[in-house]
Amino acid sequence: MKGKFSFKSGALCAILSAMLLIPALGQAQEDSWTEMHKMRRATLVQELKLSPEKAKEFNAVEAKHARDRQELVERLKKSQAELQTAMAAAPDAAKIQGLVTAIRADQDKMAQSFKSQLDEELAMMTPVQQGQYLLTLHKWREAMMEEYMKMKHK
Repeated sequence: MKGKFSFKSGALCAILSAMLLIPALGQAQEDSWTEMHKMRRATLVQELKLSPEKAKEFNAVEAKHARDRQELVERLKKSQAELQTAMAAAPDAAKIQGLVTAIRADQDKMAQSFKSQLDEELAMMTPVQQGQYLLTLHKWREAMMEEYMKMKHK
C-alpha cells in the first residue's frame, strides 16, 4: 500500500510541477523574443546611422503599429475560436459567413499594418538607408526561415 501511495503522490507532484512550469516557460520564451526584438531594433538604428531624433521616431512608428496589431491578434483569436465553435455545432451558414468575413477583414488590416509601418519607416530614411534596411529585413527573414526549417525537421 505504501508503495502505491508514494507512486501516486510522486506522480501528482510531477504533474502539478509541470502545470506550474509550462506557463513560466511560455513567459520566458515571450520575454526572450521581446528582448531579441529590442536588440534587433537597436542594431538597426546603429547600422542605419539614424540620428537620435530619427531613432526615436523610427521606434515610435514600430510601437504604434505593434499596439494596433496586438488588438487585431486578440480579435482574430476571438473570431477564430467562435468559428471553431460554430463549425463544431450544427453549421449555421449565415453565422459562419459573418465570422469568415470578419476574420478576412482583420487579416487584411494586419497585412496593411505591416505595409503602412514599412512605408512610414522608409519615408524617414535616405535611399541608402532604405536599401540597407530592406536588405537587413530580408536577411533576418531568411535566418528565421532557416531556424524554422531546422525545428521542423527535428
